[in-house]
Amino acid sequence: MTVRAAFISGPMYDALYQRLAAFSASTGIDVEIAYQGDHPALNEHLASLPSVPYDLVSTHTKYAPSQLSFLAPLDGLLAADEVADFAPRLLDLARIDSAIYALPRNVDVRLLHYRTDLIDHAPATWDELVASARNANNPPGVYGFLFPGMESGLFGTFYELAEMGGAELFPPDLVPQIQNEGGRWALNLLRVCYAEGLVPPAITGWHYDKVHDCFRAGGAAMVGDWPGYYADYCAADSPVAGRFALARYPVGPIGKSLVYGGSHTFALTQRGAANPEATELLRFLTAPEQQLDEARRGSVPVRASVMQAIQAEAPAEELARWQTLEAAIEGVVIPPKFARYPEVEEVLWRTVQAAMTGDIAIDAALAQMTEQIREIVAGEHGG
Repeated sequence: MTVRAAFISGPMYDALYQRLAAFSASTGIDVEIAYQGDHPALNEHLASLPSVPYDLVSTHTKYAPSQLSFLAPLDGLLAADEVADFAPRLLDLARIDSAIYALPRNVDVRLLHYRTDLIDHAPATWDELVASARNANNPPGVYGFLFPGMESGLFGTFYELAEMGGAELFPPDLVPQIQNEGGRWALNLLRVCYAEGLVPPAITGWHYDKVHDCFRAGGAAMVGDWPGYYADYCAADSPVAGRFALARYPVGPIGKSLVYGGSHTFALTQRGAANPEATELLRFLTAPEQQLDEARRGSVPVRASVMQAIQAEAPAEELARWQTLEAAIEGVVIPPKFARYPEVEEVLWRTVQAAMTGDIAIDAALAQMTEQIREIVAGEHGG
């Protein structure tokens, strides 16, 4: 029997798939990785198919509500004791209308990474971060700061900043409250970074992996990056190994450090739910052994037993990293669950980018985003 899978790919994710050979050897179940791509590409691919020909897919708690036409609930396939080890909050994120539609792979939150040979301490505020970026900026060899300049990474950066500025992108009624000082502050910070050359001009075409590659190559003083990249930064051939430290994001104008987050997950399709071998693969991919291996590479585990194990074996420096991550998770902002949410990211990042590059005025961009979200939400509810 062959299980067909569509996976997210990239430096944070691919090592896990190398363990599939061991799964096949022990179970006799072959796994065909029929598609791999970054999340925007994967989402677009899945949405374009008239019928999804996969048994198991990578998804995310923010994207799963848009994929209910082909995902299957797991409640009847997994016993209660099989999910008891997962963090309750993350299982709640994986629920849609009370049913579990995926099993968590990791927690997806950013930390500030800063070069200790260029910056002597982590900035406490975003004003300090911009000042540190200016002081360290020496292009084209070294830029002051990095963040994704396109797609969901740029949208998420704006979302974080807006919330730290006191704006609300998704209040309970889903009517954005961003045409205010908080929204202006968030877009202006991005514009300052771009206009002053604190980020590479090419950042408008950079997603997560390009940003990671630039910092790893020594091309920036600071970056907001995800835990799964950590092992690559620490690798023996990494130019920044031993030359960077981690901290929570600086606080914004309202005095809070917030990060946009959620959980990468694995889900079964409706086709896969009828295939016991696909359920076995789901169990394998989210088993403690796999989560521990990914945790040792930097990812944040979502099983209590694995978090306990990784902290127990961690030296002092690593333990401090885990404690920083746990503190960052306390300040996570999570997007609402609704089917058209991916459209919000896809539409808004372009407006954020246009404001960042100066192609549209900041107030005009905020007004445009407010109307864009309003139209998408109205479409969600048939308005």
